[in-house]
Amino acid sequence: MKKVFAAVLIAVMIFSLCGCLGSGAAAPKVQKVTDPEEPDKIVYTDYEDTLEGLCGYMADLGYAYNFAEVEDEKTEKKHAATGDESEDPHPMLADMIGAERGYKFTYTYKGDSQVLELYYYTDTNNEFYKQIKADGELTVKGDDFEKTVEATLCDNGKYVMIFHCGKDNEEREAAMEKAFKEFHAK
Repeated sequence: MKKVFAAVLIAVMIFSLCGCLGSGAAAPKVQKVTDPEEPDKIVYTDYEDTLEGLCGYMADLGYAYNFAEVEDEKTEKKHAATGDESEDPHPMLADMIGAERGYKFTYTYKGDSQVLELYYYTDTNNEFYKQIKADGELTVKGDDFEKTVEATLCDNGKYVMIFHCGKDNEEREAAMEKAFKEFHAK
């Protein structure tokens, strides 16, 4: 039973790591993202060096969408806490790839469905992190499968991005990778 459960969890993870969902109509309730009006005014130093800060930075650049804001009575702050995947990024089972935490953004950009995953790593000695650093790839294995996807390590060594959406978006993908790598670079 444990093997079946583990295989199902890994299969879900691999499906989410596949990057591009293809083009065409998006599923209902999927966020749309657009290019910012003044991208030159968006600088990473205006964002905290946290996973949520990175998510906000990428959203403001048009590479993801922002967390929904919910008032927290205890802290009197606004934060992401709706639990509605159509409004918030989906929290990932990050420990399956050696990460501390991660979020998946499913959205449409100019009519194409896309997926962006961002992860925060504290353990730089695990096999997944080492593979990403050495090869720019992440391989997830199960009893009956093996899937490898491209993965980009941020220049500060804390964050990993998984995103790919074909030849028609190479310029956007390059700009996205540049912005991601520069986020609070050392």
